[in-house]
Amino acid sequence: MAVSDCLLWQYLEDLPGQAAPLVEWHQHLDGWSGFQNFQNRYLKLTRNHATAVDCATQCGLGCPRKVVTHAPNDIVAVCPEREEQPYPLKRQDTLIYSVNRPSLHKDICSALGIDHRESRVDGCRHTWRLGDFVPTAGLVFPVFLTQQEGQDELLEIVKNLCLLHADPFVLLTPTRRRLSPPAEQMLAQRKAVFLALENEMPFDVQGCLQVRRTPDDLFAPFHEEIPEPGSGGMVHFDTPAGISWGRITIKFVDGHTVSIHTTKSHGRYNYTQMGMANTRNGNPTVHWTLLLDFAENRGVIDNTSPKDTPFHNMPKRKQDLSKKLRQFFRLEDEPIEYLKEEGCYRCHFTIKPEGDDEFA
Repeated sequence: MAVSDCLLWQYLEDLPGQAAPLVEWHQHLDGWSGFQNFQNRYLKLTRNHATAVDCATQCGLGCPRKVVTHAPNDIVAVCPEREEQPYPLKRQDTLIYSVNRPSLHKDICSALGIDHRESRVDGCRHTWRLGDFVPTAGLVFPVFLTQQEGQDELLEIVKNLCLLHADPFVLLTPTRRRLSPPAEQMLAQRKAVFLALENEMPFDVQGCLQVRRTPDDLFAPFHEEIPEPGSGGMVHFDTPAGISWGRITIKFVDGHTVSIHTTKSHGRYNYTQMGMANTRNGNPTVHWTLLLDFAENRGVIDNTSPKDTPFHNMPKRKQDLSKKLRQFFRLEDEPIEYLKEEGCYRCHFTIKPEGDDEFA
């Protein structure tokens, strides 16, 4: 029904402080048979009583009514403009109920197949990290829920999350009403998945959360990152058409992860995703060590370069590393060449060590 599909999520998004007196919950969700079950599971009674309530009349002024208590059984809602007569309220009408966020967030995670590990996001108002979507071991996509008052506020949250997380993530909001084109574009550039809960997770007539699509469908873009069987854990970089090695930059983020940029795409990958994990113990292979050596030496290695790879082992390891890189980027040309006259190995791509923040 319309109330469960749409109005509830809209009301939750518009509700200041995620709390309201019981009379307003009933007023805004009037006619929804599932409200009692929703109240039992997702609302919690606070110690506060309302001093004002939304006007239930059709006077058109829209101003809140003052709650006046003459006696425990004599409570009225008084129009501040004296345009309408006071109307009675029950004591329970003035009790303030707030959203039981832990219960609601836990059920959202359960329905979406998300590992629930909830925490607030520092510096992001009304934003929570609910947990992680983990399609396979080693691939973790953070899942965030935010509730903002307007488009500018949501855009600021999207900016902050993109600064905090270079990898793709999931962003949930109650509705799409606050999503502006700049925010949508920013999420697309980060390859983030945006989901509006009113579209994906309606409440049924019994007040229970439902899902319209399976997690596999919702997070289909992330499944493309899962390594293919027999690949040694390797995924593939989204190399744009026409890109050559000279237009690729690889920068180490830490000893296990690199950030890769081209003029048209970028991403962050660990050694397993690049097919350089030992199948017996999961540790980085000698090929990853060689790639790290190239980074520390800015893409050029000769017999005097400080490195972990013995120079006499370079021919075979360079050959194997080149093969891994060609597979990962799906490029046919050699990424590393041996310059006989100079006695060195040189990368055709740009490679930089951890701490070098420039991609020029």
